[in-house]
Amino acid sequence: MKKFILGLCCGLIIACSSVAFASGSIQALLFPASFEMNGSPIALNDEYKVLNVDGHAYVPIRFVAENLGATIDYDTELQKIYVKNRNLDLKDPDYKGISVGNLILTKSGNHTKVTGQLKMEGVGNSKNMIAANLSFFNDKSEKIGGIDLTGNDFGVDSQTFVSEGLGDFRTYSAVNLHIGAVNNHIVQDVPTIIYKNMKHNFTLNLPQTWEGKYEVVNRITEAGTEYLNFIDKANNGYGGVVFTISIWMKDDWIENGPSVREVGQIYKIGEKDDKVFTLSPPGDVEYDPNDEKLTMEYASMSDHINNIKTTFKLIN
Repeated sequence: MKKFILGLCCGLIIACSSVAFASGSIQALLFPASFEMNGSPIALNDEYKVLNVDGHAYVPIRFVAENLGATIDYDTELQKIYVKNRNLDLKDPDYKGISVGNLILTKSGNHTKVTGQLKMEGVGNSKNMIAANLSFFNDKSEKIGGIDLTGNDFGVDSQTFVSEGLGDFRTYSAVNLHIGAVNNHIVQDVPTIIYKNMKHNFTLNLPQTWEGKYEVVNRITEAGTEYLNFIDKANNGYGGVVFTISIWMKDDWIENGPSVREVGQIYKIGEKDDKVFTLSPPGDVEYDPNDEKLTMEYASMSDHINNIKTTFKLIN
């Protein structure tokens, strides 16, 4: 299928599409097509139609996207259709086996509607109750919105969810997943320790399990950029860098930040006066892959990077 008719998938009135066809002198006919996706026949219900326009099939994109396992939504304010079908890579580091992803944020009055997917590993065909929340942050590590994520039908297959939160947080910079309960069993919050940097006046919350296991090594470049490497002591002989906090001069960040972002993962987490703070994971392997114990320890620490970066706080 070479083209998709966008209007059929997002609740736009078919009559409006007909006007668009007429103004361009295009003739559209109902097309009695059937569907097979990935080897399985899929029935097209009465809600959707397929059109033939100048020999091309125009199909309802919502029908196609959802049957291919993607999330889809339409932002009326931006007049934009979003389709996402990636791996679910957002996790709560303190509760293994549940992952979220393919998030689409659209405006809904004075709320933001969040459409996404959740799956739960190792549960077979059973249906499970999950109570969780997603928190959204800007590039100053300030929370700008959130949603509750609850349901009783989650399992090993990706399940689509829809929830709303107050405010407009579509342009978020980071998002965290927190699992609160599974099958009515409360998941206890994991305690944290505070790392305080008095030179640059900021704090980070680190997992309590890191206590005594990490060290911070700093380096300053000729351009004046300072790097704070948070190192897993056990893997120090192989580098051991779990993440790096960089302190940029603001002018340098404005000039070079965009190009740096193009070649690697780097997240702005705050700014104050003439300084910009960023966090980035290492670009190289920083542990011994032949040592299972060291590999597992490093992986356990790096799993927390997404949450750590949103705890950045400037202090007076």
